[in-house]
Amino acid sequence: MTPYFSKVKDNRIFQFSVVIIIILNAVLIGATTYELDPLFLEIIHFLDYGITIFFVIEILIRFIGEHKKSNFFKSGWNIFDTIIVTISLIPIPNNSSFLVLRLLRVFRVLRLISVIPELKQIIEAILHSIKRVFFVSLLLFIILYIYATMGAILFSEDDTSRWGDLGISLITLFQVLTLSSWETVMLPLQEIYWWSWIYFFSFIIICAITILNLVIAILVDVVIQKKL
Repeated sequence: MTPYFSKVKDNRIFQFSVVIIIILNAVLIGATTYELDPLFLEIIHFLDYGITIFFVIEILIRFIGEHKKSNFFKSGWNIFDTIIVTISLIPIPNNSSFLVLRLLRVFRVLRLISVIPELKQIIEAILHSIKRVFFVSLLLFIILYIYATMGAILFSEDDTSRWGDLGISLITLFQVLTLSSWETVMLPLQEIYWWSWIYFFSFIIICAITILNLVIAILVDVVIQKKL
């Protein structure tokens, strides 16, 4: 029996079917956020039960198809899938008090990561790079803290809504860091202090461009190393 189920779980048609069902599950979950006819909601709930049964059968096939059953739980991805499917088995009454359980059902979409090898490689690369990314992020926070303190000292009297204190300055610089309408932050100060552009340009070059690109470089380096 084990060799048969092993062939099934490694079959590309079976794997492709799992991907299709997960995508269908994502579509159905998204559909429930709209105002739909009660009949369509009943159909969606019926399909949801069918998808849950499919996921249970899929996990059982993968478990039975493992030649050494203990190896199944040595894989973090298998444990992840099992937890997600187990959560799906919890019945969810149509009641707002069970909102948390309904939200947990959304996490079934995350199973796309475990069934698509390319996505698994990206997540594994991120996990392998956590240590290096942490230190780069720490460096980013230090620079952000310095600039926020400078901004609060320099501009608090002119624009208290954005630079009133350290906390507000950090929030303002986070907006600048995303490069989202950052010029609306700079231009009012530019009218008061001609040199304020140096503050903003240097911050963007150091943080938004250099350090964030360094994080990307670390992730790319880890992905390349894993492929080698």
